[in-house]
Amino acid sequence: MIQFTSFFLSIFFFFFFFLFLNPTNSPMVAATHPDIILETCRRCAKGDPNLNYALCVESLASVPKSHHSDVRGLAIVAVKLSKAKMKHAKSMVKKLLKAKPMGRYMKNCLLTCKDIYSDSISNLKDSLKAIKSGQYKDANIQISGAVDAPGNCEDSFQDGNIKSPLIGENKDLFGLAVIALGITALLG
Repeated sequence: MIQFTSFFLSIFFFFFFFLFLNPTNSPMVAATHPDIILETCRRCAKGDPNLNYALCVESLASVPKSHHSDVRGLAIVAVKLSKAKMKHAKSMVKKLLKAKPMGRYMKNCLLTCKDIYSDSISNLKDSLKAIKSGQYKDANIQISGAVDAPGNCEDSFQDGNIKSPLIGENKDLFGLAVIALGITALLG
């Protein structure tokens, strides 16, 4: 009788472990597509010629939790990446303003960019709240402001025929903001 009972207990624990404790089989763990990043970036790039597929994959793949996310989670990651880059650009402007004497027009251009970046950081914060609450159209509107920011910054330099010291930053900002907008647009 003891052998018979221990046999059933062994079978019970075997099934319990593999059905409920094994994370790959557990019904508590949401299954995600193993190529969620590739698929999402492909879908976004297909719908937007401004979206750089390689940058999309590279930037999302750099965040480990992206690999186990859904599209909503990827939108949040993309917005956070864009916001971090926007903060970096703003700090770069601050350093440029302190670095050396410059002409009045150059200083005004940098101050304009700093204000544009500040507004975009605020827009991106609001877009995160909107995504988390399921208000995707509101999030798209907020992210659109961030997409326009790098171009608006560059325009201030071009208007005065001055070479922008932020060309590389603005190119990266635009690329990341377009990715955030593209992914959020997939949500609705």
